[in-house]
Amino acid sequence: LSHWCIFHRKKAKLVVETWEKQFNSSEKEQRISFLYLANDILQNSRRKGFEFVGEFWKVLPAALKAVLENGDDRGKNI
Repeated sequence: LSHWCIFHRKKAKLVVETWEKQFNSSEKEQRISFLYLANDILQNSRRKGFEFVGEFWKVLPAALKAVLENGDDRGKNI
């Protein structure tokens, strides 16, 4: 999925808007998978351009805050 997103990097804004919508409507147990997907897109798209960096920069702080505030206690003490 991340490779498909990177291939369509000209639509990075739409991809990230969709990612955010799905992240916010998902169960808390699924949200870590969305964070892994965002990480994979960010890590692998840097070689081709910074479109995703700018777009994820807008939504990741709120997503991480939601995970910290609404998640369980596993991993909080790491």
